[in-house]
This record gives sequence, C-alpha cells and structure tokens, in this order.
Amino acid sequence: MKRTTLFILAALWLPVGQVMTAAPNTLTPQEVAAGWKLLFDGATTSGWHRYGTNSFPTKGWRVEQGCLVNPQSNGRPNGSGGDLVTNSTFTNFEFQFEWRIGPGGNSGVEYLFTEGAKRTTPFYPGDQGDSPLGFEYQVLDDAAHAKSSADRLAASIYSLVAATRKSLRPVREFNQAGIIVNGNHIEHWLNGSKVAETELASPALQRIIASSKFKGYPGFGTKIATAIALQDHGEEVAFRNLKIRELRPAANPVAVVPPLPAATTGINPSDWRVWCWSKKDKRWIEHPLEKMTVKIQNGVLSVRNTTNSNWPRAILVYHRALLGGDFAALADYRGQIESFDLQAADGHDRRISCLGLPQDDQWRTVMLSRRMGQFAAKLGETPIAPQVSNVQGQLTGYVCFKLRPDEAIEIRNVRVQQVK
Repeated sequence: MKRTTLFILAALWLPVGQVMTAAPNTLTPQEVAAGWKLLFDGATTSGWHRYGTNSFPTKGWRVEQGCLVNPQSNGRPNGSGGDLVTNSTFTNFEFQFEWRIGPGGNSGVEYLFTEGAKRTTPFYPGDQGDSPLGFEYQVLDDAAHAKSSADRLAASIYSLVAATRKSLRPVREFNQAGIIVNGNHIEHWLNGSKVAETELASPALQRIIASSKFKGYPGFGTKIATAIALQDHGEEVAFRNLKIRELRPAANPVAVVPPLPAATTGINPSDWRVWCWSKKDKRWIEHPLEKMTVKIQNGVLSVRNTTNSNWPRAILVYHRALLGGDFAALADYRGQIESFDLQAADGHDRRISCLGLPQDDQWRTVMLSRRMGQFAAKLGETPIAPQVSNVQGQLTGYVCFKLRPDEAIEIRNVRVQQVK
C-alpha cells in the first residue's frame, strides 16, 4: 500500500469513524488536537459568502436542521442564491464534508479557483463569470444522470478523472466525502474509500485538460491558495459536518511542471492580451492584442505601444498561465521596457515589478519567481530586487511587460513553470 494511502487512512478517515456517533457539526478533542477546524457550526452562516460578494445570499441558501441547504429551483447554475464560498483560503489541506442530494440533483464542491477571475469565454450557456472555475468534487444523483460520462458522475474530479470503485448511498441519504490537496497531489474520497486522484504537475493531467472543456481557460489546474465553494446548480442539496485541517507540503522532491506547450514558432498570438488602465474604473481593462502594433516573425513577438492618448498606461500580458502558487517565469527581450511584472489577475493595481531593466538592442533574459511565498528576480544571472506594489498576502496574476507610449520591445522564448 502506498505511503500516501497509509497517511490518509490514519490521518483522515479513522477520525471519521470515531465522530459518527457525535453530534453533527462538532469536533472531538482528538480532532481539535490534530488541527481540524469547523467551516460550519450547524447554526449560523458565519465564515461564508456568496461568490463575488462580501455577504451571504439573501435568497436560496439557508441553515436548516444543522445543514447548509440549497432548495430546488430551475436546475441551472446559480439557479437560486449563487455559489457559497468560504471567507478563508487554503493551500495544502484535508477537507471532510457530508452531502445529501435530492432526486435528479446536481451540485458540487469546488476548489483551486480564483474568486473574481475574469473569463473571456463563457463556461456554460448564460455564464456571467459569477461562479468559480476550478476543480470540482461532483455531487450528483448518479441514477438520474446515467447517460453522463463517468468523469461527470458523483465523487469524480469533474470532467477530468472518473471516480472508481465507489459505494454511493441512495438519494436523500448522507454521503461522507473528502478532498485532499497536498502539494500537487489531489485525492477524492467517498464513504471511506479513495475513488479518484491525480497530480497537478503530471503530463497525463495536462493532456486531459488540453482535450477537456477546460482547455480554453489559461491557468486551469494551477496550484494556488484557494477558497472552497458549495455549488448552487439549481437543485436540492444539503451539506453538513464541513471540517478542514491544513497540511504541511508533502515531503517529496519539488515537482516542476514541464514548460507550457508553444507554437512551432515559440510565440502564439492567442496567448497574449493588452491591458489598458481605466481612470474611470480604476483597474486594468482587457483588450485584444491588436490594440498595440504587433508583428510575429521567426518566433519573435515585436510590439510597439501605439494605444491612443485615452490609454496612457498599457501592458502586454502573457495570458496563457495564471500564476497563483510558486512559479518561475522567464523571457528573452530586447528594446524599450518600463518593467516586467506579475500583475493581479483581477485587474486591480497590485503587482510585483522588475524595474530599471536595460533598454537597448541586446537580447537579455529576465526572470521573476516566487518560492515559498518569497519573490525573487534576475537579469541574466544577476539578482535584482523586485518591487512590491499594493500586495498583501497571496497574489494571483499574469506576467506582463509594461510599455510606455510608443515604446517598442521584442520578446522570444517565454517559459513559465509551476512548482509546489
């Protein structure tokens, strides 16, 4: 038996057996000593809010008989009160919960998402970007969805990895469930058995994502600090005994995601966006690459900032990789450049910057990285001090090149690697 499995059986599921006779939504002294914390006290909505807001929804979700309950509505995403999200975020964790679905029901528990991340392509009909886009523990009445693919049935890593060898309890009975995120390792558990697992850094998962419905969403499957969300899919569902404990990262060698695939020229125009600063909205607004003057030839992206006077500040964003955890981002450049940054994905004016870079016709390599939460930068092999602007805690964003009006730059060999 794998060491990971032994660890989980000892650390995760044995306490479940001990607390089955305890009152719902409570912790035993042993669980408290082991670091478990309740995410729901069975009586109040403390610690939860509707996705994209700062408050609990005014309709739909309610506390009923010691459960967070979402009623039957229209059977569509955000059919009632919207998705519930924890106020806290977690990086490496074990999360236990119990779920009960109504006849024909559909819901889920979502994680590895960035709240408020902008989507340029709708994820489902009617998608307004007001719901999480990340990994999902599928909560489902399997019998009513028997024609669905296996990776969209209960306890699966939704649309990616099918749950196998599972024992699912009947509709309107509670199922015990668990999600483990430890380093790059992901596991789903159902009623005492591990039913699905994957590695975020693995080529196998990258291939699955590339052929899935998530392929058009840069950064999907990135290891980031994440909240946990309970999905409102317009169906009857109830959750209770929601508890979590944070883990130290797995004591394994650092796993590095292989460099992201690139076009044969090394530069793919679909990977890039232009963001312009809006004085009215006080945030960066996304535009297509053609907002600047652009040419791609022999694997080199040549860009001149020719945005008009309405946009005195503009940045060239590498939109393929959304960076939330530790990473290393490198690129070769020559020409004029104000800075090389990690810019907040939500468009707000928060960033980590490499300033004072040389501006001439010599090719140079600039690198920005984050390791164990600490930022570092290099120009070639020379360390440089990154500048932190309006950043407190975790920053999820995109690497970008900031260009002043009429500045021009050439870029090649962009490499982004995710690490634990």
